[in-house]
Amino acid sequence: MDSSSTIQGAAEVDADLMRRTLRAMIEARTLELKLSALYKAGKIVGGVYLGTGQEAFSGTLGCCLSRGRDLFAPLIRDQAGRSGFGEDLLDATRTYLGSALGPMKGRDGNIHRGRPADGLLAMISHLGTAVSVVSGMLVARRMKGELDGVVGATCVGDGATSTGSFHEGLNMAAVEQLPLVVLVADNQYAYSTPRERQFACDSLIDRAKGYGVAGHEIDATNFRECQEVISRAVSA
Repeated sequence: MDSSSTIQGAAEVDADLMRRTLRAMIEARTLELKLSALYKAGKIVGGVYLGTGQEAFSGTLGCCLSRGRDLFAPLIRDQAGRSGFGEDLLDATRTYLGSALGPMKGRDGNIHRGRPADGLLAMISHLGTAVSVVSGMLVARRMKGELDGVVGATCVGDGATSTGSFHEGLNMAAVEQLPLVVLVADNQYAYSTPRERQFACDSLIDRAKGYGVAGHEIDATNFRECQEVISRAVSA
C-alpha cells in the first residue's frame, strides 16, 4: 500500500518521467478548469469532482504505468492519473457532456468512464471496491500466463480503507503476492467522518504492516517525493 513516504537516498528520478508527469498535471488542471466552468454554466448534468492539489500524486502513478500492459483503476479526482495513463481528452469531455460518441455511449454517469480493454478501468462508486477488482484481474492474468511485467494500481481515499472490499482485496493481494500498488489520498475526512472516527491506529501505514506489505507516507503535494516513492513502488 503506497500512500506513501520519503525514501532516504532515493535514486535520481528519470527526467522523462518528470516531464510527462508535469504535462499530465497541466493537462488535467486545464481540462478541469473548463469542466468546472461548464458545470457552473449548467452545461454538465451530474457531479464534477476536481483533483486540484493532488495532481502530482495521481499523475505520477498514471505516468509510471504502461497503457495496454498495466491495469489502472482511477477514482473521481484522478484526472491527472488518467491523463498520465493516456486517456483521450475527447473521452473525458464527451462523457461529461453525455455524448453518445464517448466510451460509455452517453450512459452510466459522467465519471464512470473507462477503456477496460486498454487497462483503464471505469470508476466504481463503491469506494474501496477497485482494490478487489484490480486484484482479481491480476489473478486472472496470472491464470492466463499473462502477468509477467504487469502492474495493477488504484487510487483511493482514507475512507475507502475502512471498507470490507479494501481489506479483502489487499489481503488477497498480499497472500497471492500480486503486483498491486494502492495510493491512499488521506484528506482527513471520509465524507463528513474525521480520521479519529475512522480508525484507531496511529497511521494508515500501520494497516499496510498488518498485511505484510510495504507502506510509505509522503506529502502528496511534494512533486519530488511523489516521483521518488511511486516510481519505486511501481518498479519494485
